[in-house]
Amino acid sequence: MFDLDPASPNIMPSRYHQVSVAAVPSLAPDDLVARFTGREAYFRTRFVVARLDGDPDRCALVELARDGSDELFSPAVAARVLATAEECAYVHDEGADLGIASHLARVALQCPDRRCVVVEGRYRHVCFLLNVEPLRITVVDVVPPEPSKLADQVARVLDFAEDLPPIAVQERLVDSRALVTEPVPEGLIVPCRGAGIDIEGVDISHLDQRPSFAGSALLGCERSQQIHRWFYGTDPEQTIDWCPRRLISADESVDGPILSRCCLLDEGLERKGDTVMVPWGATLAEVRQALVALAGSGDGTWTRT
Repeated sequence: MFDLDPASPNIMPSRYHQVSVAAVPSLAPDDLVARFTGREAYFRTRFVVARLDGDPDRCALVELARDGSDELFSPAVAARVLATAEECAYVHDEGADLGIASHLARVALQCPDRRCVVVEGRYRHVCFLLNVEPLRITVVDVVPPEPSKLADQVARVLDFAEDLPPIAVQERLVDSRALVTEPVPEGLIVPCRGAGIDIEGVDISHLDQRPSFAGSALLGCERSQQIHRWFYGTDPEQTIDWCPRRLISADESVDGPILSRCCLLDEGLERKGDTVMVPWGATLAEVRQALVALAGSGDGTWTRT
């Protein structure tokens, strides 16, 4: 009768019109089952968000079993409570597009003590995420410039990613200026003026300007070293390496799926285990491909009804 496993992770309706909202006098599970069993409902309705009369931000989630009738309205042959009032939160968020799982996850993570988060979002639509377990991806990037281009691109892609499972992004941003430690070099060369790197008391040159004096230290990565060698026929006296690959290897606190970027990668993706690299100047399409690669098919991590 019911084929949905209520313990499955990230249960989310694939269409918000599967969800109906009803005011009820009681949220007691037995009362809800009695109220909706045999009750006529629109043929698309599979779930009911039951909101308590007089206190509509208290709610419970009910699933209906239907008889397969193609009539516009038909009675539910059975009902069961998927999440009780104690397990549910009702949240208003006008910025949440409820067709996008990552939007629901963003709201749901604000209620970590609730199994089910019902969201009234953009367009006054109502939807839910049950058994919230988003895929947590760490974005590792170097700043400045700020904001982080990669973190911004990930956010922009997820704003429209209707086909990806719930993803929660954790940013691990490394300020390259903090890598310049005592003793401060007398002169410092950085890859380009566009990065906007400015350190008080430090004379900074920009490699993309091909300065006549290269400075005593290079703040950059392997590609910058190659360019320095091409320009001046020698390696810099000192290299302060900001390569994201090295930063990832050196940071034991970063685990799980990781997305970062590398200037040695010209196009496409590079994957090693749970880490995916995109080019330094990645397109939104390449960032999306990286997220798809990290998310896989979504099987086992996302239950769309």
